[in-house]
Amino acid sequence: MKRLGQYIFLLIIIGVSAYSVYYFSLGPCDKPLEYSIGRFDTQFGVSKESFKSYLAESETVWEKALGWDIFLYDPDANFKINLIYDERQLSTTQKQKTEFGLSAIEEIFKKLDTEFNIFKNQYDQKVSVYEQALILFKKRKSVYDEEVSFWNNKKGAPEDKYQILETERKYLNIEAERLNNQTIGINNMTQQLNALLKERNAKAAEYNRVAENYNKKYGGGLEFNQAEYINDSEGKRVNIYQFGGKKDLVLALTHEFGHAIGMNHIDNPKSIMYYITGINAQNAPIPSAEDLAELNRVCK
Repeated sequence: MKRLGQYIFLLIIIGVSAYSVYYFSLGPCDKPLEYSIGRFDTQFGVSKESFKSYLAESETVWEKALGWDIFLYDPDANFKINLIYDERQLSTTQKQKTEFGLSAIEEIFKKLDTEFNIFKNQYDQKVSVYEQALILFKKRKSVYDEEVSFWNNKKGAPEDKYQILETERKYLNIEAERLNNQTIGINNMTQQLNALLKERNAKAAEYNRVAENYNKKYGGGLEFNQAEYINDSEGKRVNIYQFGGKKDLVLALTHEFGHAIGMNHIDNPKSIMYYITGINAQNAPIPSAEDLAELNRVCK
C-alpha cells in the first residue's frame, strides 16, 4: 500500500482564486470522490454491470456509517478502479506461498471449507423441512385436541365423528414418530457438522499463523496481491488483482475505498481496514468500532 501523497499542487487562476482556496480546504469527505472503471480484464468472469454494482455496494458501507454520500461514480472520472488479471503476479505469489508451505495448508483449508459449506447447506435444508412439518403437526394436533376435549365434555362423539377422530389420531401418531426420527437424524448431523467445523477452524487458525509469518517475510504480500490503492504522479487508482468471489471483491473494494479517503490500517483482524484483507470472505463487510473511529477521524 502506498501512502497518500504529501503535497497538492495548485494551479490557481487569479480571477477565481477565492473559490480555488475554498475548494482545496475541503476535507476528504466534504465532496464526493468521483471514480470510474479503468482497465477491465474479462478473465475474472465478472460483467462490467456486476462490477459496477459491487462498487456501489462497497461505497455504501462507508456512506451508510456516515449518513451521506462520499463517493460518486462518473464514467469520465480520473480516479480509476482497475480489474487486472496478471498471471505473472499470480504465479509469483503461488511460488512464494508454495515455498513457504502456505499453499498446502490453503489447499486443505479450502477443501474443508467446501465440505463444511456443502454439509451445512444440506443440514439447513433438513432443519427447514423439519421445522415446517413440525409447525403443521402442532397446528393439526391442536385442532385434534380441541375436538377430543369438546366431545369428551359431551360424554362421547357420534360414531361417524369418532371414526374421523380415530383416523386423525393414528395419523398424528405416525407423524410424531416420523418427526422424532427426523430429530435423531438432525442431531447426528449436528454432531458431524460441529466436528467438521472444529476441524475447519483448526486449519483456519493454522493458516492464519503461517499467513502472518508469510506477510512479515514478504511485506504484506497477501494484501498487495489481492488489491492496492495507489496515489502517485500518475494519479489515484485502485488495482484489483485477485478475489475468491463476490464477497471477497466487495471487501477488497471497501478496504481500498477506505484508503482512497485517507483511512489507515487497523490492528483488529475483524476490521475492514485490517492490513490483510480477507480471502474467501463469508459475510458482507460490516465496519468494526475501530473502523468507525478511523472513519470519523478522517471525515469529521
